Amino acid sequence: MKICVIGNSHAAALKSALAVDDSAVGVGIDFFVMPGGSGLHVHAEGGRLLPAPFVKGKVFSTIPSAVEDGLDLGGFDTVIISAAGLPSYRNGDADHILNQLALGSLVHDLNSKRQIVSEGVMAAAVENVLHASPTLQAIRLIRSIFSGRVLIQGCPLPTRALVGYRLDGEKGSNLASQYGDRVWLFLSWYYRQQIRLIRAFADTLDARVMSPDDSFVDAGFTPTK
Repeated sequence: MKICVIGNSHAAALKSALAVDDSAVGVGIDFFVMPGGSGLHVHAEGGRLLPAPFVKGKVFSTIPSAVEDGLDLGGFDTVIISAAGLPSYRNGDADHILNQLALGSLVHDLNSKRQIVSEGVMAAAVENVLHASPTLQAIRLIRSIFSGRVLIQGCPLPTRALVGYRLDGEKGSNLASQYGDRVWLFLSWYYRQQIRLIRAFADTLDARVMSPDDSFVDAGFTPTK
């Protein structure tokens, strides 16, 4: 079996963690990874996958010719997409949806500059942004040129370090100050929405989702260990 892992820093972390002797007998794993917390930025030419020009010089692949000539997926049995876009909450990103809207049923700080909304409005906003994200667009593109098995790795939840973030000025904000001790309830709700939406999206492409551990989603964070 030949597997190609495509993604951003999350996929690069998998590459770093994979020891030489970790691969099972008869399984080959290649990587095609690029930087970018906003997701995958790729296009296709002649059935080959190419990085967008602004990330091309920073792309790493275990296939030497893939960056310049394009990634040919024809020889692979499975593609695993491991990348964060919307699912990766970044405190410093003032444009992120979580720095624009707040879930009214769990909000702690009513003085926030975020717009307080209902669960229905927040869920619809998450869906709209998610479907417009570069990562989901890239998955659609990959499926259009690849007929094998496609796995989508559910993006990781933050660790408890999130509550320690303190940002000054207008750039970004702090979820912990917004939701107080309900921040983990909110993140659990938020990731359940994303998992539901990504699974529905995957079903339309005959793809499978590998979600975070249920205990992590219940808690709202990934244990540091």
